[in-house]
Amino acid sequence: MSFKHPFYFLRHGQTDWNKAKITQGQTDSQLDETGRAQAVRAGEILANEPIARIVSSPLTRVRHTAEAVAAKHDVEITFDDGLKECHLGDMQGQPHGSWLADYWTGNFDPPNGETFGQFSDRVWRAMQRAVELGPNTLIVAHGGLWIAAHQYTKIDPPLMPMPNALPIHVTPGNGVWNQRVLGA
Repeated sequence: MSFKHPFYFLRHGQTDWNKAKITQGQTDSQLDETGRAQAVRAGEILANEPIARIVSSPLTRVRHTAEAVAAKHDVEITFDDGLKECHLGDMQGQPHGSWLADYWTGNFDPPNGETFGQFSDRVWRAMQRAVELGPNTLIVAHGGLWIAAHQYTKIDPPLMPMPNALPIHVTPGNGVWNQRVLGA
C-alpha cells in the first residue's frame, strides 16, 4: 500500500527525558514546560492548515501535543497503538549511548524490546492506515517514526533528527516524500 494523500506530521513536544538524553521508548513520560509551550506553538502554526483529522500515538507526551492542535480545529483525536515509539525493552530509562545509533541501523536488538525491523514495519503500517483515511491527516507521534520512514521512502529534503513539535507537511510521490516545514 502506498501513500496516496498529502498529510501532516508532528513529533511531540520536549520532555525532561529528551532534555536529559534519557531513552524514553514506550515509557509514558510527560511534556516539560518547554514541551507544553512547543505544543501550543505547533497548534498555532497548524491553526490555518486544513487538518481533516488527527491520528495520534496514545502515549501522554504525544496525546498532550495532539490536544494542543485539536484545540485549534474542530476534529477529534483518534489513537493508534501502532504509532507508539519503539519498545526498547531493558534500555528504556537508560542514558543515550552508542547502542542507540546501532539500534537505528538495525545493528542492536534491545533485550526484551522490539527490533528496529519490527518497529519499522509496525509504524509504517500504522502511518499508512492513518493517511488512507483521506488527505490532510495529521499524524502526531514520535521521532523514531521519522527514522523508520527512511527505510521505506526517500524524504526530501532530509530532516534528521526530527525536532520536537516542528509541524511538517508531506506530499508523497513515487518513492519520495517531499516535506515542507511549517512556521519555520
